[in-house]
Amino acid sequence: EMATMLAARRLAAGTGRMLAQQSKRAMSYNLQDTSGYSMEGGRYSVSGLTATVFGCGGFLGRYVVNKLARVGTAVVVPHRFDCEDDQRHLKLMGDLGMIVDVPWDARDLDTIRHAVEKSDVVINLVGKHQNTMNYTFFASHVETASNIAKVCKEVGVPHFVQVSALAADANSDSEWLRTKAWGEEEVKSYYPNATIVRPSVVFGEEDRFINLIAAWTKIAGMVPLIGNGDNKIAPVYCDDVAEGIRTIVFDKDLHGRTYEFAGPEVYTTREVCRFVQETIWMENSTVRGVPDLSASLPQSMQGFSPHKLVGAFADIAYRGWAEVLPGFPQLLGARGDYAALNSADWVPHKAYLQLDDIGIDPQSIKVIGPELLRHYQEGGHFSRINIEEDK
Repeated sequence: EMATMLAARRLAAGTGRMLAQQSKRAMSYNLQDTSGYSMEGGRYSVSGLTATVFGCGGFLGRYVVNKLARVGTAVVVPHRFDCEDDQRHLKLMGDLGMIVDVPWDARDLDTIRHAVEKSDVVINLVGKHQNTMNYTFFASHVETASNIAKVCKEVGVPHFVQVSALAADANSDSEWLRTKAWGEEEVKSYYPNATIVRPSVVFGEEDRFINLIAAWTKIAGMVPLIGNGDNKIAPVYCDDVAEGIRTIVFDKDLHGRTYEFAGPEVYTTREVCRFVQETIWMENSTVRGVPDLSASLPQSMQGFSPHKLVGAFADIAYRGWAEVLPGFPQLLGARGDYAALNSADWVPHKAYLQLDDIGIDPQSIKVIGPELLRHYQEGGHFSRINIEEDK
């Protein structure tokens, strides 16, 4: 299935969607060769490394760029054509001239080559949380990863880091998780010794996890789940994941291995929802799930479990209703793929290296979460203190 889809995508790209005219517009960039030279000095450091970070404009990508740039890494930040302003905020994360933006297109190999030809390491963070007309989950997670790895191999980039997902599984019910696993396989076909990073559900200031839970609670007074909400997750803080990637990049002994980045505690999805609701002072709100009766049904009727029927309808509805249009927020997980988070366990298997194995103590969602969620608290986070003082 994966091979057929990938061949079709490559044929389509070759016959109709090579961006020759836009490629000519790609401006050359001057990036000083700092290999063999290093200097310590905080923001003005020079690490001697050059890194290209694909997906740098996303939620996790900006943290990775910050971690690399603040120690003097020259960072190439590719952006879509005519979208150079989307990456302007990244330039502030490093010294003058150390962060260079270049235009690229995932199906134009020349623009990829232009972005990686001077790099010592390439980090692929490209991912999609919804299917679009031009880029499906497969196009973003498999085709793009394959194109980047192929070009990196051709130009001789020594180290490739592929950021995947902890629950990635080629046999998953979730298309999002299947394509994440296929993306790993494509990268491995070009880089057998590639570094694979599999983070659990990532939370942070701009996430699509605890912010979604809080938004649903504020709008509807409840959080909808497709299933019982008893699947297990180990939420990991975005800053810890970014620091883990930075640590791997600078330690050659850590290259070429697979990592599972997870938080220190394991919760059910329902427990995380209740924690968020209590944190934003909406303890009386609820978590409503469509029951998973798979265990009570014979094998031939597994597909008729209420959660799968409702989940299939929700996927169709969300895939047909663009995110930019007004309406309720998406369900937890990928938009139009309920199984990605509602039906999968996101817990480490311990067969691979964890954050604490590379010297990073992961932070708990119950410690970091209240600070991230305080703007959802009615009246501001000082209002309850004032009420208690009045009493």
